[in-house]
Amino acid sequence: MTGRCHIRGKESDMKSEKAEKILCYVLGAVFLLSIIPILTMGFYARPLWDDFDSSAGLHLMIEKGDYLGALLQPIVWAKNMYYDWQGTYAAEILFAIQPGAWPLPAYWITPFVIVLSVSISTILFWTTVSECVMGSKKIYGMIIAFATLTMQFQYVPQIHQAFYWWNGTIYYSFFYALFLFEIAAVIRMVMGESPFSRKKVILSALLAFFVSGGNYSTALVNILVLSLIMIYVSVMKKKDRKKQGFPVLCVAVLGLVISMIAPGNMQRAAETVSMSPVKAVLTSLSYGLKTIKNWSHIQQIGTMLLCVPFLYLMVKNTKVRFRFPLVALVLMFGLYCSQMTPPFYAVSYAGDWRQIDMYYYSYYLLMTGCLLYLVGWFVEKFKDRVKIRESFFVTLVIVSLLAIVSGVVIDGYYSVNSYKISADIAKGRAAQYDKEYEAIIDTIRKSDGVCYVQDINQWTNSLDKLYIDKDPDYWCNLSLAEYYGADTVCLAEE
Repeated sequence: MTGRCHIRGKESDMKSEKAEKILCYVLGAVFLLSIIPILTMGFYARPLWDDFDSSAGLHLMIEKGDYLGALLQPIVWAKNMYYDWQGTYAAEILFAIQPGAWPLPAYWITPFVIVLSVSISTILFWTTVSECVMGSKKIYGMIIAFATLTMQFQYVPQIHQAFYWWNGTIYYSFFYALFLFEIAAVIRMVMGESPFSRKKVILSALLAFFVSGGNYSTALVNILVLSLIMIYVSVMKKKDRKKQGFPVLCVAVLGLVISMIAPGNMQRAAETVSMSPVKAVLTSLSYGLKTIKNWSHIQQIGTMLLCVPFLYLMVKNTKVRFRFPLVALVLMFGLYCSQMTPPFYAVSYAGDWRQIDMYYYSYYLLMTGCLLYLVGWFVEKFKDRVKIRESFFVTLVIVSLLAIVSGVVIDGYYSVNSYKISADIAKGRAAQYDKEYEAIIDTIRKSDGVCYVQDINQWTNSLDKLYIDKDPDYWCNLSLAEYYGADTVCLAEE
């Protein structure tokens, strides 16, 4: 009798594993299909605004054939910006290598860089949490990653600045991805089965230094998360692992200090209106609550419910304790809001759309992180008193999928980013945008003296205008003129 039960148990486990793999493959396939329109639109995307300003030096050197100077130009640009505008040294280097300025222009890679970096880093982060922290199977992290990634990309608030503007999306979305890569590496370093080699520790520290040289929101959150990991390692009395993780934290702090003390920051601060530190913190908390309310639609709630069974399986047999749910939830909410504090402190508002897009990505980390802790607390508290049947999870998955579909239908298909993008391509708006853009740039290239041009008329949900002004000294006009070697660029009268 015992033998039969054992065989049935094995059969049940095999069926469960098969079902998990099928769901993972299905979610992965849905995710891949969903990003095809996003990546396709990249072939119509073109440089705009700060792209010209940041990479003008590189572009002009390449046109002159000065390839050695072009290699050094990103460092020169970052140095000049450090003294004249802002201290974000790593971001400025990336701005200056805008792919539209390369010898073989490749601006189309912008959405590929962003989608791949955010996707791979999110998958790595969740599989790391599943394997190294909870001691469970990698597939649970993959399912959670595919589910949240699909929703992230399809409902990110501003399409153009999320995927198609190099300067904007590199500054926030890409550094968000680098942050996830680094945190995953540090978690593996201090909680994995074996310690990291010295080479991997150095590479992790270099990545931390680079992250600190990006936007201040990510740099601040990075240091806070690294500090919490170090506190956890200290409490768990893992001295050997603490020695590996602590240098990464120190280098991250050093990088942020170097960025903050830049002379250019003072010059920029003189041109903006700032908040007091206390008001900035309180405003961040209020704004954080507002974003959660605004972004928690039926489809987002359905996605979170879909994650619950796999969060349960992730923590079911873990040795991690979940004793303080209220403290954990407050702490995670505080981390989420802390990324909003630097812009409120510096410029008295939450940031531009490119930054809000990054908040939207981190919203999913917050929600799944809170669910993970609550599920872990529930398992720890009621494991011996409540028996959850497999049929309950199957029902929950079905209900979650129905909720997601219902949410999409209620909000309308046009609320889905890939639908909007596909419509722009299918109806010829993207091609018309490309035609108008190339005509304007061709006119500027051939200009001799003052160049009068119209702006783009056929801008879309995905691609924006050049924003050329009648004032030749407007910064967009000046950037275009410098980039293409024109004397002056002005908006022509209609």
